[in-house]
Amino acid sequence: MEYVNLNERFLSHLKRNHTGAGSAVQSKGLELRFQMSGRKIRDIVNTLRCEGHPICSDDGGYYYGANKHEVLGSIRQLNSRIEKIAEAKNGLVDALSLYPDSSSNEQLQIWFVCVKEG
Repeated sequence: MEYVNLNERFLSHLKRNHTGAGSAVQSKGLELRFQMSGRKIRDIVNTLRCEGHPICSDDGGYYYGANKHEVLGSIRQLNSRIEKIAEAKNGLVDALSLYPDSSSNEQLQIWFVCVKEG
């Protein structure tokens, strides 16, 4: 139950104190405020985003999106990260050819991300 309360407190804090890109807060500020690691902050942000809350981020830090433009900016940033991660994954898939091993039955599951336009 504490986990849910923490997410709600975090969301409430962002809405109240950090709405809009001009009020963004760096992760370090949130880490100090909530006494938790940057990893935990990222986990909470991810959970809230997955629930449909407009938690945005840019070079200034995290903030509650004030408008569609800010949310679209964060979506573009995430898409760029997805593309870079996919490139790294593809390079590692290519590198598998360096390790021929006919005795292995291990199979690689490759995930594709479809981008919905519009």
